[in-house]
Amino acid sequence: MDNPVRQDVCFPEITAMYDELKEFRRDIHAHPECGFETERTIGKIREFLLSHGVAEKDIDTTTSKGSLFALIEGSEPGKTVALRADIDALKMKDFGGKPWSSQVEGRCHACGHDGHQTWLLGAAAYLAAHRDFAGRVLCVFQAAEETGQGALAIVNSGALEKYQVAEIIGAHDEPGLKKGQIGFKVGHIQAASDSFAIKLIGKGTHGGRPHQGVDPIPAASELYQALQTIVSRKVDPLESAVVSICYFSAGMVGTYNVVPGEVQLGGTVRTFLPELRDLCETTIRRMAEGIALAHGLTAEVDYIRLIPSVNNDKEMTESAIKLVIEMLGEENVNPSIGPYMSSEDFSRYQAKIPGTICRIGIVDDEHKTPLHNPKFDFNDEVLPLASTVLAKLALSRLAK
Repeated sequence: MDNPVRQDVCFPEITAMYDELKEFRRDIHAHPECGFETERTIGKIREFLLSHGVAEKDIDTTTSKGSLFALIEGSEPGKTVALRADIDALKMKDFGGKPWSSQVEGRCHACGHDGHQTWLLGAAAYLAAHRDFAGRVLCVFQAAEETGQGALAIVNSGALEKYQVAEIIGAHDEPGLKKGQIGFKVGHIQAASDSFAIKLIGKGTHGGRPHQGVDPIPAASELYQALQTIVSRKVDPLESAVVSICYFSAGMVGTYNVVPGEVQLGGTVRTFLPELRDLCETTIRRMAEGIALAHGLTAEVDYIRLIPSVNNDKEMTESAIKLVIEMLGEENVNPSIGPYMSSEDFSRYQAKIPGTICRIGIVDDEHKTPLHNPKFDFNDEVLPLASTVLAKLALSRLAK
């Protein structure tokens, strides 16, 4: 039988909920929902909160589509600190082979958001039962993180102002850390994420008469090579950036005698610094348009800025590191993990208020699969520890 990790430092009340938390997490894993279409998920979250001392009037499912807010008021006035968990799944198959594997075809909790919402429920239940603190804790169960739209929707809804949120704290599971370990980083921890799509338009023709058309394939090949020089020749070697071409499409498979009239290619850009983000966009546009012009083509460039870089507040993060070291010991705390070129829309909150997000280790002999893999499954044994850490972080911020 599995057992919670580090029960010696967990709140006993949360450890006592372990079986209930585990059952909740596995139910959510079996019934994944994506994007903003999270009706069943927030319904289950609401049921759990109501059964653990959160009043109906303090649960809000209308301010931002697909998301749920739960307000826990302390016994005295004070500021409001938010705890955030994402709740949506990925559009991919589940090959986990567990009794609780996805029952919804093409949907899978392969990033651990089923665990994130569950550990926030554990923290919420504890705080609702122990209101001897000054201030308020707003539990944010956020939809649509995987699409990069959920946090922005919450920010645009005015929820931060509605609840007068002063600071926000988040956590993400980490298959690069052992269970019982927690990682932090002051400053940039996850990259900004942008997408680009380029269409080079020429003139199609017979494959035996290429001179009668304008072939876009040579230009697209030249452009592909040119884009590889952005990071190697235009970005400071001491900084980080990624430009990856992730699709390249021309012509029709099996058609051997037609020069296509257009080529499409596109991909992703990952950066930390705003000036590098600007440089990559400007250079991609210039290269596409310049190479197209040289070949007598027309270029259409669509550059989409999706998510800013996650930039952890220095004071909040250093305070969290100190608190968790006191809990777990220095050997179980990594104060400078990453940075990672993956993205997280937690950065949308940080653009408005101070915030920090940490990484909670899940690795043991049974849990070694990376995120976004169809065989990934969350490690339930970290739930009480994560819930305790979140509750303690919120209480420590309120005490300040």
